[in-house]
Amino acid sequence: MKKAMLIISLVIFMFSFVGCWDYVEYEQITQIYALGVDLDAKSNEVTITLQYIPIARSMGEKANTTNSTGTVYSASGITIIDALTKLQQTSPNKLFFGYLQVIVIGEDAAKYLMKDLIVFFNSISNIRNSVNIIIVPGSAQGTIATRDPNSETSSGKKMHMLLSSSQSNGTTYSVTLHDYLQMMDREGVEPVAPRVLTTVLSSDPGKALGGTRNGIRFSVEKNGNILASGMAAFKKDKFVGWLNDKESMGLNWILGNRITSYKTSNIDKLSTNKDEKDLPLHANLKKMLYYYITKSGSKIKVKIENNQPVIYLEIKVEAALKKYYSDDGNEYISPDIVNSIEEKLSKTINSDIMAALEKGKGELNSDIFGFGFSLYRQHPKEWNKYYKGVWDDIFHDIPVRVNVKTKITNTGTNIKKFQIK
Repeated sequence: MKKAMLIISLVIFMFSFVGCWDYVEYEQITQIYALGVDLDAKSNEVTITLQYIPIARSMGEKANTTNSTGTVYSASGITIIDALTKLQQTSPNKLFFGYLQVIVIGEDAAKYLMKDLIVFFNSISNIRNSVNIIIVPGSAQGTIATRDPNSETSSGKKMHMLLSSSQSNGTTYSVTLHDYLQMMDREGVEPVAPRVLTTVLSSDPGKALGGTRNGIRFSVEKNGNILASGMAAFKKDKFVGWLNDKESMGLNWILGNRITSYKTSNIDKLSTNKDEKDLPLHANLKKMLYYYITKSGSKIKVKIENNQPVIYLEIKVEAALKKYYSDDGNEYISPDIVNSIEEKLSKTINSDIMAALEKGKGELNSDIFGFGFSLYRQHPKEWNKYYKGVWDDIFHDIPVRVNVKTKITNTGTNIKKFQIK
């Protein structure tokens, strides 16, 4: 009897705690899709920009009454919390960041506030670690407010989609909040983040179509378009410069990021000059090779030689030869020609890598490649004893030996030359 009473009491006790104490109806939240941060270096004011998609009421309202391009509000304040509080005053619903896809940070904010911003966003429980971090030249507000008049896709969603497909071009790649936190925490590696550009002036914050009140700008818009191109490089917690498309491609090769993109080279002997430029669009098609990268990877090995670390970088790339234009030789490609074609692809990839190394070790002096982290993992005793405290001073002088191995995977299909009359 006592046992039965005890079981009944436990069941009643358990049912008393059933339910979500902080439950909020879906229609009672403002679903934030993109968040931007800008810093006015003169006034030290922070501007927060939010983009949200209004939720259609299901009770008798038509679903197409919402604006899918998003509504953009911004507010300035002494702190982030101050600006967010002002923005909450404009919404009858609770601001909800659980669906946040992109955090866009302006250049000045990236220079002076990056560490504080990352720590702040990580402390907000309903911001997921999978949110994309993006750095923009000029104004984050202007970037989020950029609206393509020919598209119904919001700028926040478009930025997220561009980064999701970035491996198809290799000129940038996605960095999440989790990724950035890891780069900040690891020894011997400096953070990077993707860059997004607009087709209009980056300093133009857009027009507040709904007016301005108490530092709050309502319904901010400007016509234009956006593209993901290049990377932003950091030294510790400070933005130090940009990588262009070629340098970003080189960084991708070094890090072993997956790339499924096209590459071109010239049939003629390629220059080994580190300043070699990409082939112009008007290059002679009769002397062009077209490749499609299908697989890539890298290994970073660190050796201690003569009391100095030496980086050995091995890049392996597989590609399919898409077109081969030539008026000379046999109709089908011989094994000797295949070897030559693979060598020329190796040289074009090596050119990207050398451009990235020159930028990172030279102008930026920032170990965005994680060579120090590889040294730490492979030689922990030497790292802690000799190199940890002086890595920033010696990094730019560390030798890097690059070996690029390429393989054309469709040679068994009897690739036929394309004859141009």
